[in-house]
Amino acid sequence: MARCESCGMLMLKPSQHGGGKPFNRYCINCTDDEGNLRPREEVREGWIQFSMKSEGLVREHAEKLVDEQMANMPAWK
Repeated sequence: MARCESCGMLMLKPSQHGGGKPFNRYCINCTDDEGNLRPREEVREGWIQFSMKSEGLVREHAEKLVDEQMANMPAWK
């Protein structure tokens, strides 16, 4: 069981790892089709959009939470 080092998503199946590569440290949401980590701002915006939709947050609150969480992720330290 692994967690994405970019967003913290739990990756239970190989298909959830970037590029379908079971040892990739990043999830499919944070990587391109080849499994390479997307730029920080692209990952941040995707995470903000996901938080707004799934948790019903207003953008300002979602941005604050995402920025706090990203600061603790190994990919973004």
